[in-house]
Amino acid sequence: MAPRVRSEDRGSVRVLVLENPAKRNALDFQALEELEEACARVGPDGVRCLVLRGAGDDAFSAGFDLAEMALTSGRGERPDEAVERAADALDAVPCPTIAFLNGVAYGGGLELAVTCDLRVARAGVRLAITPARLGVVYPEGGLRRFLDLVGAARTRELFYTGRAVDADTALAWGLVNRLAAADAAEADALALAEEIARNAPLAVRGMKRILRLLEGAHERSLSDAERAEIADLRRLAFESADLAEGRRAWEEKRAPKFRGE
Repeated sequence: MAPRVRSEDRGSVRVLVLENPAKRNALDFQALEELEEACARVGPDGVRCLVLRGAGDDAFSAGFDLAEMALTSGRGERPDEAVERAADALDAVPCPTIAFLNGVAYGGGLELAVTCDLRVARAGVRLAITPARLGVVYPEGGLRRFLDLVGAARTRELFYTGRAVDADTALAWGLVNRLAAADAAEADALALAEEIARNAPLAVRGMKRILRLLEGAHERSLSDAERAEIADLRRLAFESADLAEGRRAWEEKRAPKFRGE
């Protein structure tokens, strides 16, 4: 099977490319495993900034490939768990990370972008987080990332509606750091990465680590009972008839008819 993640080194900047253009760079278990492994190979030396992008010019990532959900039972792992593991690996990269949103970013693809330290988007892109349209309860790690980035009100709107927001709205909300014209966006993202890479690596890595510690300090407020309740809510949703209906509706390109069971 062809690789799903390609790595390119440009001096001290490493570019990871999500390679599934036939499906708008949709994520599958293979892609997420390869991304996790690629992130683990970014050590404290050599690479000073990491850029994540999608292949081609129209999609960063369309999210998890729902056709792969049929493989879940044989793997003993759910798609949301695979996305969270890859996001955690991306979060653990010691150098700064930039998501170059070269096209649409939906679902788990948008979470990977939000996990990065910075986001540069092409003008005209659309971003959406869609678990409510499929019947999935999103894991707390992903929800926290959005809360930390855009606040509670915007997070609620994104997750409750599943509606796509345009690039200008994303910029106004702080969902992306900067927009660039289509013909200049890639150069802008790489120029930002190179600017970061020219700075003192110990200082940059140290500040990234401290910022992560400050952002994550409130995670300890969840009790074991609360974490168990969250896990149960996610399991019930994943085993529900609504999730099966959401997947069928997606495959049949129709509106889902959810029944709350």
